[in-house]
Amino acid sequence: MVNAYRVIACAAALACVATLAKAAQYDSPKALLMQAIDAPDGKASGEIVGPVAERFRQATGSSAPVLAEVSTIKSFQQEGCKRLQLRLRQGDVTDKEGRRGEIAFTYDFNLCRDGTPPTEGMDLGRVSEVLRSRDLAR
Repeated sequence: MVNAYRVIACAAALACVATLAKAAQYDSPKALLMQAIDAPDGKASGEIVGPVAERFRQATGSSAPVLAEVSTIKSFQQEGCKRLQLRLRQGDVTDKEGRRGEIAFTYDFNLCRDGTPPTEGMDLGRVSEVLRSRDLAR
């Protein structure tokens, strides 16, 4: 009888852990990118919901959750600026041959906490020239 109580207790504990392990939900990947900039390990992950996820589902034909993972590739010298990699993935997608599997898209961003790109490595003189030439062309 003691073993039955242990089994029930273990099952209840696992159910609690599974509930707590559910991914946080985000309306867009932007919040995850910002979270990764400040995370001690440079990572953030969660489920994308709302209009972005719905567009994903319409394109893939899958009702599976759209998951996002962000990792830091590089930290710039400029405070709060990083090179981040965003990976969006969704399971249960049918390919052209009719096989079901996961689809994933990976994007890299140079991003600062304020939403701008880092200036490190930018030729600001050249940027200024390009902007002036665009103004003259109008």
